[in-house]
Amino acid sequence: MAPEPGFIVCGGCHIDRQLRLTSTPQPGRTNPATSRERLGGVATNIACQLAGFGASVRLVSVQPPDSLATVASRLVDIGIDPWLAPLAGDPPGYTALLAPDGELLIGAAVMALYDMVPASMIQPGIEGSTGPIILDANLPAETITAIADIAAADTAVADTAVADTGITGEFGTARSLCAAGTSIAKVERLTAALPLLDALVLNRGEAAALLCETGPVDRMALALAADMRGNGLVLVSDGADMAALASGGDVVTARPPRVRLVNANGAGDVMAARLFFDLETRPDMAPATRLDAALAAGAGYAAGARIQT
Repeated sequence: MAPEPGFIVCGGCHIDRQLRLTSTPQPGRTNPATSRERLGGVATNIACQLAGFGASVRLVSVQPPDSLATVASRLVDIGIDPWLAPLAGDPPGYTALLAPDGELLIGAAVMALYDMVPASMIQPGIEGSTGPIILDANLPAETITAIADIAAADTAVADTAVADTGITGEFGTARSLCAAGTSIAKVERLTAALPLLDALVLNRGEAAALLCETGPVDRMALALAADMRGNGLVLVSDGADMAALASGGDVVTARPPRVRLVNANGAGDVMAARLFFDLETRPDMAPATRLDAALAAGAGYAAGARIQT
């Protein structure tokens, strides 16, 4: 196996609160529930899973000054290198209301802080690194595109050096750029960066929003992969139904393992982390095996497994 790379993960980092009802929901009434709080955000969830796989991970994000030190300390405790820029505003957060079976009933997101993040605030956290970059769509579209341009420039330097000298790893690093859809409302922020992406993970709704049309998951995955860099890799999932992995005009499909659902919230982020990690550490993995591994990771989390919290 290749050495674990140093991943740079950019995007949301906030407090996730989960309220799980203990009985059938009764609208308009007080419902008994259990509660859980942890660090969250798509980027943070992916970073946590990568650290659980044994990878070196830097998380690049923002925090209000009053909460920055506390959040940074919590990230260090779970093996993540925090690079958090101070930004005044309401502390970001997400509250999920779950049914007794773990299905998401409603989610409430306080994310306005991320909409104010300029590329100049994120760029110093990326400079000097050479590992793969992973983005979520919490950041503004122009910031996402600027980060994608940084990754593309690093790759262009490396490709030119290899072409001129035949020596790899001497003048630059060909680094991969991956992204996760985050939500239907935000996925369109990835549009301009799509031609610079090497890998993309979406659910069915996000894929339809990005394409502005719907269809079978295999067809949507192929259409998106055709717009990406090189043989761009796209995974489109659909909960417990068929998922597709497309690259270079080829596509494979599979269903996730059937599990007893405990908590579906965040399972897609675990699936994405597995795919991105395997792309860097097992580049020769067969597409069908790659898809099965990603789906199994997401299903395992949904069934109650905890790789890292």
